[in-house]
Amino acid sequence: MREQFDAELANLRQDLVRIYANVDLQLHEAVDSLIHEDGEQAKRARKATHKIDSASMKLEERAYNLIVLQNPVASDLRLLQFIIYVNFNIQRMSNHVRNIAKTTERAAGHEVPGHMIELLASLAHLVYRVLGETVHAIVENDLNVATNLPELDEPVDELYKTFFKTFSKLKTEDDIDAASRVMMAARMLERISDNSVEVGDRLVFLLTGQRQTLDDLADLDEDELNDMQAAQGLSFSMGQQEMVKAANTIPEVELTSPKAADDDDDDDDDYED
Repeated sequence: MREQFDAELANLRQDLVRIYANVDLQLHEAVDSLIHEDGEQAKRARKATHKIDSASMKLEERAYNLIVLQNPVASDLRLLQFIIYVNFNIQRMSNHVRNIAKTTERAAGHEVPGHMIELLASLAHLVYRVLGETVHAIVENDLNVATNLPELDEPVDELYKTFFKTFSKLKTEDDIDAASRVMMAARMLERISDNSVEVGDRLVFLLTGQRQTLDDLADLDEDELNDMQAAQGLSFSMGQQEMVKAANTIPEVELTSPKAADDDDDDDDDYED
């Protein structure tokens, strides 16, 4: 039945947003653990990424099953393709978060140069903003928000370059091994930001049906972007309240719940720590 198919697609979208939000939350945990030298917090974050990986693999399997069983076309097929593509990026981001958490555990007992920790905290806040805006764009199907992602990623790249300059100026009494581990954590943060921008690129195809990137849309105004958007199925609006709720668990995101939303009571336990 069409109604059941729409509901299954909507559930996939909700679960995708929940998993994406949890990646962001665990990134906060992993970075905080490194900044505050909290090994237990790092261990919790590392373990949580394995739960993210498991949920992500189940989501991908459900998407492929719908493709095989329903033979979807148009916006339905684009949505399933989007979910599978984003799922790939989520797994990469989860792995990067896990490596940051491992950095905390491996740096235990080492004195990390304080200025590098300050740089890492600043870099992390820039990356949180990219992730938050990506989730915002997904939840709201908003091309205008998505087109801002490359601009938000630029300061991430610039600050990441600063780590190399800082590393080259370390003194002989500094712990080089600990500093190099922080450098690797910075690299993981930069890659997470890039992965999130790639999700924005794929969102363009989902919403427009056109094979263009965010850079291709950079010079378009809001009306032109709105004109590009293709017709979307019912699954794009179903379960909106649940997606907003999941997105709002991210510190950098604040969305308004839609007035007319369905009352899905999906269990979030698979994505909690």
